[in-house]
Amino acid sequence: MIIKKFILAFSSLMLISGTSIFAAQAESVDVNSLPTAPKITAGETTTASSVTSTSSSTTTTTSTSTTTTTTGLRNYHVTFLDFDGKVMAAFDIEEGDPINYTAVDLKSLHKHIDVNTEQDFSSWDIHPDFADNDYTIRALSKTATISVNKMPTKTRYFSTKGNVMLEGLDVSIKMTVQTPEKDQNGNYIINETTMDITSSCAASPSKLSEAFAKSDTADITVYPIGDKKALFKFKISCYNNLGDVNGDGHVDSSDASAVLTAYASLAASSTYTISDKFAKLADVDLDGQIDARDASYILKYYAESSVSASAIDWDNIIDYVASAPKK
Repeated sequence: MIIKKFILAFSSLMLISGTSIFAAQAESVDVNSLPTAPKITAGETTTASSVTSTSSSTTTTTSTSTTTTTTGLRNYHVTFLDFDGKVMAAFDIEEGDPINYTAVDLKSLHKHIDVNTEQDFSSWDIHPDFADNDYTIRALSKTATISVNKMPTKTRYFSTKGNVMLEGLDVSIKMTVQTPEKDQNGNYIINETTMDITSSCAASPSKLSEAFAKSDTADITVYPIGDKKALFKFKISCYNNLGDVNGDGHVDSSDASAVLTAYASLAASSTYTISDKFAKLADVDLDGQIDARDASYILKYYAESSVSASAIDWDNIIDYVASAPKK
């Protein structure tokens, strides 16, 4: 859900793409420089194990005692812990042999905390290269969270031409990374980075003609570009041909005159009726009433569209927020 395009902004961190923020994340250790497996020498006084995993909810304490092999070298115990301090793997390694970090399964550390938050491995708190002591090595995390700070403000359209607009949208991603350094309380110090990714979000469907193909309302889904996991949905409405009450394809003085006539007739007679279509097109200020103000707005629209080289949007004529009926 957090997009691949932000990999450069966070150095080696891959952001959400498809099913993973950190898909294709490069390991922090140069794999080519490491041996293929820890060396276990025959004849040791204790049994050497390959990888030991545990699902215990409490931290496992490993023995720190060393043994001597037939070569006269010591055997050291190296334990790897996950983010919560649980044992991931443990190795008995002969003194002087390299510690093989690639033998630890880091895939188990990746998880989705919630829809827009993903966590993965960042580094080890210590990184000894060779077995020269008993070591407990803990995994440090990196966490990426997408936040939708503001929703799009454009939800009302007056035509099925053009694209869905995301103006007003504000989306950011925060990356928190644990570092090996600790504060005075013994907690790992966390580095935070926040990045605005608004410009890398896209609407689906993106075209108004597609959105309003079957109805004058539509649900729009917003994704990070190149991603398949949605950030959120919002609803848009279309008031196509608003003001064109006579249906001739133009909004002009004849439409204003027809609205005034209907208003006067409705005021004069309780039996006078107008069609639902006429009422929908005539109520240009969307206050639920047909009156002289609608006629006035139609005349204003006509005047401005007559001198404009481009199409006029009703949002340029009416402040719909201010004119909305009080609840």
